Amino acid sequence: MSMTEDGRRRNSVLACLVMIRKQAPNVTVSELLAFLYVAENPGIRVKELAILMDTTNATASRASRALLTPGDSGALPPGRGWLLMASNGREATSRHLYATDAGRALLTRLDDLIRAARPILQPS
Repeated sequence: MSMTEDGRRRNSVLACLVMIRKQAPNVTVSELLAFLYVAENPGIRVKELAILMDTTNATASRASRALLTPGDSGALPPGRGWLLMASNGREATSRHLYATDAGRALLTRLDDLIRAARPILQPS
């Protein structure tokens, strides 16, 4: 169970958001959605990601490219290093998104917080 600085317990959703905010203070909701959808759908393409995110291809592209490692082809600032974009070998021009080692480490931390779940609404 995650605790606040004053000793109060927080539920796992809040704990996850606080942990991500500490690691990436200026992370956007689009970046978070892109990251979590890629985690659930390794190898997803940007067009498919846009559908899941319920947004445009351009927004999904910008969000996912901001999650690439700086220096990677197509990476945009801030370059969080949580995702990589690669060909799957069958389609030379199609690019698929996967979590990097850093991304998988972040997902492990999120999973640990979720496993320690505490309901948002407590019985009276």
